[in-house]
Amino acid sequence: MKNKFYIIVTAALLVFLLYLSYQIFVDAKPLEVVFLDVGQGDSILIQKGMRQILIDGGPSGKTELAKLGKYLPYFDREIEVVIATHPDKDHIAGLVDVARNYKIRKVISTSAVKETAVFKEWQDVLAFSKTESLEARRGNEVGFDGAKLFVISPASSVSSSVGDANNQSVVARFDFGESSFLFTGDIETPAEKEILASGEGIDVDFLKVAHHGSKYSSSEEFLDAASPREAIISVGASNSYGHPHEETLRELSNRNARILRTDENGDIRYECRNSRCRNATK
Repeated sequence: MKNKFYIIVTAALLVFLLYLSYQIFVDAKPLEVVFLDVGQGDSILIQKGMRQILIDGGPSGKTELAKLGKYLPYFDREIEVVIATHPDKDHIAGLVDVARNYKIRKVISTSAVKETAVFKEWQDVLAFSKTESLEARRGNEVGFDGAKLFVISPASSVSSSVGDANNQSVVARFDFGESSFLFTGDIETPAEKEILASGEGIDVDFLKVAHHGSKYSSSEEFLDAASPREAIISVGASNSYGHPHEETLRELSNRNARILRTDENGDIRYECRNSRCRNATK
């Protein structure tokens, strides 16, 4: 009986030490920002150790879960913050299955709604899981392991000034030391103008090009203000929308921005350490 007790205690101690060693190994990895290749949609993972911010979930739960399984630590079944930029299917459909398979601590989203089955399903799964929800507004901040995410749009008056769900997308800036990212959802010219008029700082190193490179987004004035070194386009191969539009690609090239596309590059990954982020895409 004594031997059995010692065996159980020793086994439990070994399991604990293995888990602790694994967690130390995971925490030692650099912060990473990954633009996930989810087809014609958006999903961006910001991760440091066992902590994550997930921005959108793409159009497919199966694809999204496979991507999270690739990047999240094996034992990690919790995501600290999910940002649903707006209620279009290609941004939230994958989040439904994420919410069913992971504990989400907080969801940040706009007040925009859509009369669609997938949006209702998303609302239902959040209500069932009793996830904390926060309505996105300019000035919201999320601290993240020494870095910080700032909500730039929507402002409190955006629903009356720019109208549709695309232009009510959550736009956020993520700063890590000397490096910065701008995540733009599906905003188009009206929201871009509102952001420029607000005086919010959008001069960044890395720009998530709005609305998959649509010709109705990425105005010259907005690109001039952002002046990114690298521009990331989340887009599906041979999509029916003609994304990214040749005019958008031309305007980015005219500003000497390096263009990366998920349909050509797959997952686009950045590693952040020592106050700087660098492209680590393989």
